[in-house]
Amino acid sequence: MRETAGRINSLRHDRIEKIRRDVSDFENVVSQLAQVVAPDLADKAADDAVAALETRLNEAERIQGLRERQDEDVEGLKEEIETLEGQRRELAASVSHLKQTAGVDDNDKLKAAIERSDNQRALWEERRKIKEKLQQDGDGKTVEELEAECEGLAIDEVAAREQSLQAELEDLRKQQGEAGDVRSQARQAYQAIGGDDAAAQAAAAREEALTEMGEVAERYVRVKTSAILLQWAIDRYRREKQAPLLKRAGELFQVMTAGSFTSLRVDFDEQDNAHLTGVRPNESVVPVSGMSTGTADQLYLALRVASIEDYLERAEALPFVADDLFINFDDDRAAAGFRLLGQLAEKTQVLFFTHHQHLVDIAKATLGASVSCVSLNEQAAVAAA
Repeated sequence: MRETAGRINSLRHDRIEKIRRDVSDFENVVSQLAQVVAPDLADKAADDAVAALETRLNEAERIQGLRERQDEDVEGLKEEIETLEGQRRELAASVSHLKQTAGVDDNDKLKAAIERSDNQRALWEERRKIKEKLQQDGDGKTVEELEAECEGLAIDEVAAREQSLQAELEDLRKQQGEAGDVRSQARQAYQAIGGDDAAAQAAAAREEALTEMGEVAERYVRVKTSAILLQWAIDRYRREKQAPLLKRAGELFQVMTAGSFTSLRVDFDEQDNAHLTGVRPNESVVPVSGMSTGTADQLYLALRVASIEDYLERAEALPFVADDLFINFDDDRAAAGFRLLGQLAEKTQVLFFTHHQHLVDIAKATLGASVSCVSLNEQAAVAAA
């Protein structure tokens, strides 16, 4: 027991001394550190000095973080300033070039020149749209041709007269209907009455109604005749002024049909809707719905070739590809079709695909050495694949 108590006292003494030495060392280190980094904390207790140093360290780290972020922001602003400066130099060079081009020496004059340029572009764009509208509504004619065609024509007067006649015709029809009702009522009254005086009055009313009906009918005939003549004049004007494209298609259609049709014409129904028709040599007309399948195909080809010829006059030539166009044609019309394609081949390349040997023979017989034939058999197709 005595030995154990002695060892305990000795151990306690050693530990307390070691702790005291550690505390003393800690206080010395804290004092030295405070003298270096915070002299104002040198006289404070070590625990207080360490707590204060830790607080200051955290604040310093926070300030350092803010400084680093601000430095990054400063670098970003510098880069943005450099970019904007580059843009400013480019814009200044562009403004200088615009001044030189416009022949002005200050920004106000340049602004006025730009406004004039914008107005001019707007006017040119409006002019372009007007020309496109005229080309769409003018059957493919140029502005000069439309001006020459409209010179001396009182189109407004014709349209106004047509509207006036139509209104008068409607009024006469209404009067005729009313007169018919009066006549019907008079007849019923005449048949229902039996007295001599009443019969005489009914007869007089009947004669009066008949006289009025005659006058109305006469006026109706005059107005109706005027409307028919006016419509005939309008149709004649449309036929005489039809588009060159339709005229050329009619010529090609005459060749394709071996003279069975002489031309194409656009007719108008009572609602003024346009309908394409073929004209026979005897001036009779055949609508597209009344044509055979082969004739309709020939009409389509004539319209297509006429459109291509019109296109080739204004643009660069492109190949014309035909895939068995003549399968519904007899030999004579197929030969006529090949002659038509031969004429077109003088203006652009024509590629004709077919799997009918008799069409190849007709093409060679019609066009001779100008035809270049390439046969694609099954072995060649496999090899090409």
